[in-house]
Amino acid sequence: MNLVFFDIDGTLAIRTDVPQSAQKALKILRANGDKVFICTGRNPAYVRKNFSEYADGFICSNGRMAFMGDEILYDHPISKEQVAYIAQTLSGVGGGWLFNGTEHGYYDGEEEGWEVLSNVQHGGYALKEADPQKMDNIYALDVWFHSKEQRLEMEKALEGVCLLNPHGPHPTADVTVLGIDKGTALVHVAEKLGVPLDQTYAFGDGVNDLCMIEAAGHGVAMGNAVDLLKQKAEFITTPILEDGVWNGLSHYNLI
Repeated sequence: MNLVFFDIDGTLAIRTDVPQSAQKALKILRANGDKVFICTGRNPAYVRKNFSEYADGFICSNGRMAFMGDEILYDHPISKEQVAYIAQTLSGVGGGWLFNGTEHGYYDGEEEGWEVLSNVQHGGYALKEADPQKMDNIYALDVWFHSKEQRLEMEKALEGVCLLNPHGPHPTADVTVLGIDKGTALVHVAEKLGVPLDQTYAFGDGVNDLCMIEAAGHGVAMGNAVDLLKQKAEFITTPILEDGVWNGLSHYNLI
């Protein structure tokens, strides 16, 4: 059995739209007895709602949580102290931020950012709350910014603590709190399921996929991936809308 890990945005899907060739490829892959994991910065509520039909398991919140069905494989929430530090630091820069838990997200910052970050979640998920002590366990966060310059200010302010993964032309980014990431989760899941790392494959396109690409036995960069990921990948497939998932799996004779 192989384990194959896919990022969502820009790798497996555009928003929630999975290309037909990728859907077909995943069905063949799973029918062959291999396990598919989605490995994303998105929260569990989002992936359960939109991607349950495509995968056997999920790594969410940039590696902070992993589960198969009702079984939790990996669980490392961000500490309350870290949440408070990040919120205080971002307050000095401006913009907006949504801390993501399993059932709710908690927003603070400018009203324009609330409109953007709350609208990408399902109804009722995002709440306005600034006090970390009133939040459930937090696993990740998203940020909103006015401009590239403000995003760079956020990155500088959080340097050494967080890594921002911008969402293309959109004024948002998901954030990895360093120490736990997609790569550490991938290794743990493989160990938990008794699968050697040389039987693991990871597909990604963004900055936050680098640790996953490097941890897997075989790292695949999408044709639309950032240059750094392409430099580190074992194989570069075609872009997402040019049958990238299908062609990458075919390269390794997995389908």
